[in-house]
Amino acid sequence: MKDLVNSYVEWIRQGLKVTEVKGGWHEIVTPFLNHKNDMIELYAKQDKDLIVLSDGGNTINELKLSGLDVDKSPKRIEELNSILRSFGLQRESGREISVKTDKKRFPEVKHRLIQAILSIDDMFMLSEPKIKSFFVEDVSDFFELNDIIFVKDTLFTGKSGFTHKFDFTLPKIKKRHETAVKVINNPRKDSVGNVIWMIEDTRLTRPNTDSLVILNDDNEIAGGVYEALEKYNITSLNWSNRNTELKDLLPSPLINN
Repeated sequence: MKDLVNSYVEWIRQGLKVTEVKGGWHEIVTPFLNHKNDMIELYAKQDKDLIVLSDGGNTINELKLSGLDVDKSPKRIEELNSILRSFGLQRESGREISVKTDKKRFPEVKHRLIQAILSIDDMFMLSEPKIKSFFVEDVSDFFELNDIIFVKDTLFTGKSGFTHKFDFTLPKIKKRHETAVKVINNPRKDSVGNVIWMIEDTRLTRPNTDSLVILNDDNEIAGGVYEALEKYNITSLNWSNRNTELKDLLPSPLINN
């Protein structure tokens, strides 16, 4: 298991490319992909004793170019701000997402910024205009409707020292262990690969916590996703099967749609 985590960290390291641009900024190209299969880019600049990290406004701009203007809906703004707060980030000058850190915490903060960008890209890239609510909200509503107790936006620290955000944590009850839940709105190989690493990393520090990945199969699920999750012994379920597959999470046999 430790070798798997180390190999993933090495993959990240080898995939990072740093180039000095202008005004003291450095461009950091990461191996992580957005919904357009473009590599996610960050920007870093020394500011006295601190380092400024930014997405350069690319995350929100790319969504707008894809036809989704976050700022046109109070609900979208609220969801965006919720994601940013959960990662300790803030929105600057309209569309730019940024954070300041010292050199010691730079790797952890950079990791959080990447995780936030991936979360925003996944939650906001709704494949069909008729979908009016965000997938994570649909899951939350289902849990509440069926009296499934949960804690939202839980942070766990993995063996690597990185902090990982899970969308929900279900407390231990008689018929199940504590369960960390990650939902994926657009199940792509790269997004699933990132979730696999999160789970593997935290398994080493929380061996008594189970994991569950909920896939939105209203959107197309890329080939190899199920096989990858199964290979790492990660339980997954399709959202369309929630009324049958989620029954083991319930305190009672009653399921409401």
